[in-house]
Amino acid sequence: MMVAELIPMPASPADLFRVNKFYPFEEGGKKLMLVVENAAFAEVDEISWQLATMVAGKDRVKKSAILSELAEKFGEQEAKEAILGFEQLEIFVPHDRPRMLADAQPLAMTPLTSMVLHVSHDCNLRCGYCYADYGRYGSDPGIMTTEMAIEHCERFFSQLGGTRNLHVTFFGGEPLMNMPVVYAAHTYVKERAEKEGRKVSYGLTTNGTLLTDELAAFFSKERFTLTVSIDGPPDVNDRLRPLQEGGGSYERIMERVRATKVKAIARVTLTRRSTDVARIVRHLVEAGFREVGVSPVATGNDKFDLSDKDLEKVLAGMRVLADDFVEWAKRGEIFPYSNIKGLLEQIAAGDPRPVPCGAGTKLVAADNKGDLYACHRLVGEQQFKIGNVKDGIDGEARYALLHDMHPRGREPCNDCWARYLCGGGCHHIAWLHTNKAVAPWTMTNGFCDFLREWYKLGLYTYARMLEEAPDMLARLKGEKQPCSQPSGL
Repeated sequence: MMVAELIPMPASPADLFRVNKFYPFEEGGKKLMLVVENAAFAEVDEISWQLATMVAGKDRVKKSAILSELAEKFGEQEAKEAILGFEQLEIFVPHDRPRMLADAQPLAMTPLTSMVLHVSHDCNLRCGYCYADYGRYGSDPGIMTTEMAIEHCERFFSQLGGTRNLHVTFFGGEPLMNMPVVYAAHTYVKERAEKEGRKVSYGLTTNGTLLTDELAAFFSKERFTLTVSIDGPPDVNDRLRPLQEGGGSYERIMERVRATKVKAIARVTLTRRSTDVARIVRHLVEAGFREVGVSPVATGNDKFDLSDKDLEKVLAGMRVLADDFVEWAKRGEIFPYSNIKGLLEQIAAGDPRPVPCGAGTKLVAADNKGDLYACHRLVGEQQFKIGNVKDGIDGEARYALLHDMHPRGREPCNDCWARYLCGGGCHHIAWLHTNKAVAPWTMTNGFCDFLREWYKLGLYTYARMLEEAPDMLARLKGEKQPCSQPSGL
């Protein structure tokens, strides 16, 4: 007599979950978990941690099987609650639900809402690491004419459609070297926005050495966000930020900032000669800047760019500053360190980031020659040109660039747990790390490791804030910025 082989019955559809990718990790005694695709985040208990261990790396699981296994250790009710928590986080979803990744949406050519107006391609400092080549962007020094600035503004408004909120940043080089054009462009934008019922926010990034009482009054009256580039205390700043005529710039910057009483943000560039980020940020906070943000230098030159060991030093300082942030929060204050503040706001929003910034999607950079680029850092680089003031945005060029530089084309990004926190990282840095080759551009493994550790620090700090200063999280409500670099451009 032959006995038929028993074939396991397939799970019923209602009993089958798809397991979306998630990243469990332990930090500072806390068990933490990030859901990769929707950026949901939670601190979990022992039973949820056990459940995470059970299903990690699996594509599908049977609800009845994991319920039975968990119930044996923790009881049926607690097991059901843990599974429900995974459903609420969307780690467990019906197996037949269509998967809609944040970056799976087709590229939409929506209006560009933020313009960086390069009013001056010249500068009165000679910073050794300047990605803009002392403001010249690979060409000769020059300033934007009033006529060119107005044409850029007209072209910018012509593509806004029904957009109501827009942003204009005056940039260089050193924009204070061309204030007549700043005044003229601001007047045009302000009057036209009022006529069309739009709301404008303004920004200006400067080295601070040319500030006057008159300028400070204008920026205050017109509600400019003023960002001053300064790299820390004198012994740090003056190594690589000399005046054009020679000598350090720190004393002149601080004398002007204090004399004019501007409420400015400090924007710090970190190089191989300035990795003590905790000392740098604390000094600038004590000096009176209302906020301080730091960003690794990006030059493509090993003399300045941070090595993997340098990045470890930077991260150690960032951990100290994250502790400062929590300690300030516990006494009801916001420590004005924009990097951690911005990251906590991003985590709180739970909004997956399919791309790192607004380059080409929200932001356009306009230069003094009449050309338009997707990124203010890459002005002058033809790979990033998306139009000109005469003809406007070249839709085909813009679409092709966005398609080519999209992070979903970067192989290392596809399997990275921080994919939708990072968005693929700064296009300018990735371009440099790939030796300016054709897209897709990819950051070095060492820099990606640094970013992953930074996001882990942010997640851990958020969990600490929930426990130690929960009321302060409600005060961390920032708006999305067109550039992922902190505190100005």
